[in-house]
Amino acid sequence: MSGSQEPAPRRDWEVVAEVARRYEAELMAGRLRQAGIDARVIDKSFRQEPLPSVRSFAIVRVYVPTASAEEAHRLLAEEVEAPPEGGGVET
Repeated sequence: MSGSQEPAPRRDWEVVAEVARRYEAELMAGRLRQAGIDARVIDKSFRQEPLPSVRSFAIVRVYVPTASAEEAHRLLAEEVEAPPEGGGVET
């Protein structure tokens, strides 16, 4: 690499959840983002049919900046109230 330009500093990220399905990770990340925490989903799963569901091949992780990790763990540990039956739509 030539020149005096140095790469931008890298932010430190920490894994706050590891699940087997991407949709689970996306729901968690959405909840964190709604609370103002930057969250990223990294899908490291391997899929090839027919392959049984093997934990080591199905890894999807949720990352947050290290500074937000404690709050993210707290938020993910809280119970979420399910919406009323019927999706809350009154007829």
